[in-house]
Amino acid sequence: MRVQNIPVSKIDIAEENVRKDHSFGEDSKDRLIKEHLSKFDLLQPVVVRFDAKSKRYKLLIGRRRFFALSAKGETQIPAVVTELEGAEAGAASLFENLVRKDLSPLEKAQMVKRLVDTTKSGITGVSSKYGLPKSTVSEWISILSLPQPLQDAIEGGKITTYEAIMIARKPKAVQEKLAAAASKGALQEAMADVGVKRGAPRGLLTVRLVFDPRKEQHKELWDKLGELAEQEGLDVTQYAWRVLAKHAEKA
Repeated sequence: MRVQNIPVSKIDIAEENVRKDHSFGEDSKDRLIKEHLSKFDLLQPVVVRFDAKSKRYKLLIGRRRFFALSAKGETQIPAVVTELEGAEAGAASLFENLVRKDLSPLEKAQMVKRLVDTTKSGITGVSSKYGLPKSTVSEWISILSLPQPLQDAIEGGKITTYEAIMIARKPKAVQEKLAAAASKGALQEAMADVGVKRGAPRGLLTVRLVFDPRKEQHKELWDKLGELAEQEGLDVTQYAWRVLAKHAEKA
């Protein structure tokens, strides 16, 4: 591979570019990079392939940078010239987009799925080639199997990546319950109720107990509670609730 200045007028968006059919200029991120490049020079070259048949360059990676510089009026753009084409070029474009931090969980899941579909040996091949754990790849793809109301909630930022993966691990019946809750505007409470989201469902009554390990009596009590809870096969919270309940019944 080599870097050289390529005339903007000789560059087309490659078929393998994953965002080939996306418009440019309406997205807030498009406007941000356009504004940035109107004031500063390009630091990261785009990636292109020379097409001998058309005598033109096909842009594989850096679509936003290309359009932003074109809008700036630049006649040339620094580019890495590669020979990647077909499935390999598509996979490179997918991975370039996948590592971006501004992707929504659903976008990332869709790109991982396309990366798996275009890589030899599927999930195993992606894991080996790009250094992504197989479990991570599988979990990202699992988001795409969620009911549509949940996918809409993911896209709308109401469900995080971690929460989406947690939901995907749940039985279908639980997923349908959460989907119904999402449709009714009660998703956050439902996620807390099934253990996906930390926090208590609305209306739940709570008692807060504080143990300060700097105080000897507190530490001894905490250790004793932990020991008794372990004997009962419970965590400390469950055991404390049982003790309070029994005490209240006897009072």
